[in-house]
Amino acid sequence: MVNPYLEGNFAPVLEERTDDHQLEVAGVVPPDLEGVLLRNGPNPLSVPDDPTDYHWFSGDGMLHGIWLGGGRATGYRNRWVRTRALASRVATVPPKGPSEPIDGPANTHVIRHAGTTLALVESGFPHAVSPDLDRARIHDFDGTLSSPMTAHPKVDPVTGELVFFGVDLFGPPFLRYHVVDATGQLTTTEEIDVPRATMMHDFGVTATRAVFLDQPVVFDLALAAQGRRLPFRWDPEAGSRVGVLPRNGTGDEIRWIAMDPSYVFHVLNAFDDGDRTVLDLVRYDAVFDTAPGEAITRSAPMLFRWTVDPAGNRVHEEALDDTPVEFPRIDPAVAGERQRYGYCVRTGTDPEQPSFEGLVKYDFARDESVRYDPGEGRSPGEPVFVRAADGAGEDEGWVLTVVYDAASDTSDLVILDATSFAGPPVATVHLPARVPFGFHGSWVPSTS
Repeated sequence: MVNPYLEGNFAPVLEERTDDHQLEVAGVVPPDLEGVLLRNGPNPLSVPDDPTDYHWFSGDGMLHGIWLGGGRATGYRNRWVRTRALASRVATVPPKGPSEPIDGPANTHVIRHAGTTLALVESGFPHAVSPDLDRARIHDFDGTLSSPMTAHPKVDPVTGELVFFGVDLFGPPFLRYHVVDATGQLTTTEEIDVPRATMMHDFGVTATRAVFLDQPVVFDLALAAQGRRLPFRWDPEAGSRVGVLPRNGTGDEIRWIAMDPSYVFHVLNAFDDGDRTVLDLVRYDAVFDTAPGEAITRSAPMLFRWTVDPAGNRVHEEALDDTPVEFPRIDPAVAGERQRYGYCVRTGTDPEQPSFEGLVKYDFARDESVRYDPGEGRSPGEPVFVRAADGAGEDEGWVLTVVYDAASDTSDLVILDATSFAGPPVATVHLPARVPFGFHGSWVPSTS
């Protein structure tokens, strides 16, 4: 059986590279891009003999760094995240520190907060990564974090707080809500009562509220006992609901509102609308309703708007587009407030043959969208927006995406001017190594 997550650009790279020299660039790198684009994604150190025993979600984490500065691309480097499970296998000494209750692969996201770079996965603790990506250690906020952390924390652009949650599969409590202040100190932990462990991958954070998505993908201990790498199943009888909690509230203040079953991996943004809360997100009809070895869904992911109305005790769902999309991003400076623009990867229409076809920029004020087409045989990854140094408008900046070229089996960093999104790139950086399809990343300015 052919596993699509081990073919083409889903296949792992087996070499760690260091290219600390100027990279070839077509066009001109904007001079105000001074920093590094960090990307994270699954890259298994070894592939199982039985291809059905591997899924994209379960591979070992690998970080990719592309350094820009002075109008040039100054270097590239990739490294496996040295988790405890992986460190000895890549000939390094495991760092000292607390043991993990769950050894997550740190393969989903990478962020920078309070001077620390964190590699994240929802099944384990964060890992603090050195600037050269060579070292990693468990980061539990000086012993104050006692259970896993989501891979999708939110940074409040006003307060600098890092707001996140964690699902503990072996609770209760199965769900905790946390706030870390701008200095990196964990200041809030609230237990939230939920009846079971579900796959809660992302959530929404507004200026005043945190919004949790309790959806019917349940953790199944029997599947875990069978050795399934993803021991989750679709169970619509478990119910689906949205929980709204004041940002400074206690766990017993959460308000749950039931809704029809569906699933959301990624929230583009959330914002307050008076007493109502709005979430723009990518919605699936169902996931994990397929057999082992198959794609996890038969439905195409599409951009929706959910309006949570506590007065009416309902969630209103509105489809914003019928184009299949994933990996939604916004300008981080408007996180938690009503955004005008959003950026997504346009996916293929066949969930059993996952593919990434192009990028889409949404203008929510005008209810319009525009597409970037990377060209025949070229597949982009998640778009990361970086506001220009003198950018006053929300889309005055650059969109950075790593693009795979199937014809040459190579990867490029493509830099787009967000204000002329469909036009040719302002710069294409030719990378010295293929970058497999990954999940998420961040722009880290050199001043952070």
